Amino acid sequence: MSVHAKRLKVVWLCLSAAVVLGQTQARADDQQLMDRIKVLEDKIAVLEGKSTQTVTQASIPQKTLDFLGQTEISGFVSASYIYDFSRGAKSSATPGSPTIGGRLFDSNNNSFTLDKFKLAVEHPIDYSPTNWLAGYRADLIVGQDAPLTHSSGLFGGPGSSQDIDLEQAFVDVNIPIGNGLKVIAGKTVTLMGVEVIEEVANPNWSEGNQFIYVENFTQTGIQLAYKWNDKIDTELVVFNGWDQLPDNNSSPSFMGRIGIAPDPNTTIGLLGYGGCETLVDNHDYRTGAEIVLNRNKLFTDKLNAWLQFDYGHEDNAPAADLSGATPAVFPNADWYAAGAWATYDFTDKVELALRADYLKDKEGVRTPFVDGSVTAPGEFSVAPKELYSLTATLNIKPINNLQVRPEVRFDHSAASQAFDGKDDQVTALIGVAYLY
Repeated sequence: MSVHAKRLKVVWLCLSAAVVLGQTQARADDQQLMDRIKVLEDKIAVLEGKSTQTVTQASIPQKTLDFLGQTEISGFVSASYIYDFSRGAKSSATPGSPTIGGRLFDSNNNSFTLDKFKLAVEHPIDYSPTNWLAGYRADLIVGQDAPLTHSSGLFGGPGSSQDIDLEQAFVDVNIPIGNGLKVIAGKTVTLMGVEVIEEVANPNWSEGNQFIYVENFTQTGIQLAYKWNDKIDTELVVFNGWDQLPDNNSSPSFMGRIGIAPDPNTTIGLLGYGGCETLVDNHDYRTGAEIVLNRNKLFTDKLNAWLQFDYGHEDNAPAADLSGATPAVFPNADWYAAGAWATYDFTDKVELALRADYLKDKEGVRTPFVDGSVTAPGEFSVAPKELYSLTATLNIKPINNLQVRPEVRFDHSAASQAFDGKDDQVTALIGVAYLY
């Protein structure tokens, strides 16, 4: 090989090596660039809340991760404003008091109210014929409504000023018997009624007379629940007493419910209760029954309706208004109530809800906001307590999770001047809630 040829061969080898080295370096630079892009994409995803990366378990105990993976969190925040047109901005019944008669949560006239901050955490379980399952639930309420739901023995009891309440706290166990038997131990909300404590779940914002006067709010005890099939379910609870954490006597109370669903759009609830609810005597029982009917898609897909009927009786029941030197006690006290609700969906964002209810509390043992009168030493007469109300609520959902609910309500008392010295009362309110 000539010298010239050898030189050409060396040049060719050098060029080839340079090309190979350049390609290798380019691939390395490309890989580094891709790695940097991936890091930036992950950071952006984290900032946008879209990261698919799993949180490293090094800094979080496994028990905590298991708990968070099994727990559901829900709740809402609600606020409202109410005005009583029957008296304006002032109350003549009690100077300086803005309280509206016959109302529960929405009782502060001409006032803005922070109703509730509700937080519920739970591990729900379903009925199972084959497996043992365990879950729990706890509901916390903070706000101006909380003192009104207190059970005796918790947070100072009813009427205390503590703006916090543990609405529910229970353990839920499924026993694989038959279709699955649920045993619920702890504090739970009542089995009664159409309406519930959470105004965001009710057809109307304000609570009706049946919810306020003829139902318990919560009960503490043991509850059994069983679904016989797709059409029939039953619930039975043995508890300390209406809204009692520790019992106020030595007799437990009972409440049972049968649910019937003849078709997918119809439900019927039959309920009965009994038990001693006073300190006077463990043989003076409060007993009663309730029927709740619900029909969805009534005549049209947009119309839903509910009916509720209540009857209650109590032996040797003390008057709700303990006027005079000697408390009034009625050997036989009875009360009756009926309510009807209807909702119509104009659109998926606008709904109209109507409610009409009636309550007759013959001896005045369930309606404490009307005073009885003393006719002679040791004798009391309480005007018949007949209460009527008509309520119209516009339920507006302008965006997801937001409720805006203007409402107008008319209340009437039969010959008892229950509403600040008047038989009639007209109120308007607007409630706002965010659900999460």
